[in-house]
Amino acid sequence: MARGVLPEDGPARIGSVRLPPGSRHYTEMDNQVAVWVTEQPLAEAGQLWLGLSDLHGETGLAPVLLVDALWNADLGSAAPPYFGFGSAADAGLADQLSAENVLAAQWPRGADDFRVLQADISPFGGEFPGLARAGDSPFSRQELAGAVGSVPPSHLGVVSAGRSADVPPVVGWSVFGSDGFGPEARSLEVATVLRSWEARFGARLLRIGSDATLQVLVERPPRSLDAACRVAAEHWAFADECAGLGLRDVESIAATIVNAPIWTFWWD
Repeated sequence: MARGVLPEDGPARIGSVRLPPGSRHYTEMDNQVAVWVTEQPLAEAGQLWLGLSDLHGETGLAPVLLVDALWNADLGSAAPPYFGFGSAADAGLADQLSAENVLAAQWPRGADDFRVLQADISPFGGEFPGLARAGDSPFSRQELAGAVGSVPPSHLGVVSAGRSADVPPVVGWSVFGSDGFGPEARSLEVATVLRSWEARFGARLLRIGSDATLQVLVERPPRSLDAACRVAAEHWAFADECAGLGLRDVESIAATIVNAPIWTFWWD
């Protein structure tokens, strides 16, 4: 199979990884081929994801775990899987964006916003504190395998993308609104932040879906509460709620990401 080419419908082999039957899926708004996805959720999806992620440089295919729409659970095989793919965007446009600017735009603006949200953004003030320093203490491959081994059964997809951070715009996945822009613009902003986390923390996109949840696997997380607090400010600006616990204040978020291999985000 040529590098970066999605498998045909049916069973697949990507590098040394064999996958059960799957099929290509398309974006809903512009009918662009987005991803090849297994027909059924896989109990071993996390381990397969890690193996495919290790091969990404060779295959040009970025793996991602995908969660089907909740309403499909009652319909069974009567409804095709729905993962929230909307309108694809050119991931290369993320080159024109800055992660710091994207995050700073979500920080409280002006005195009124700051007073309302001061408790949420403490110990920081009314100006975005800037990007946190890069992590420098990596998990072992065994530790990362243990982390992804605990994820629940999921559909496993592969996307033709140069880096895992670019998967959201390639598949047209977006969650939070923006004045004057379509969903593809927000997918580029998501990719911009993920690219920065990839460079600084070894973060790889792990999971997206129709439930507005995104997860990344992090190779070099913050190892102290002080370092985590700076990273938590970025999390606060990135998503509506964090850590899979509905957290919406910097200090609580920070406590959950010290030495944490998986970061979780949700948008309302």
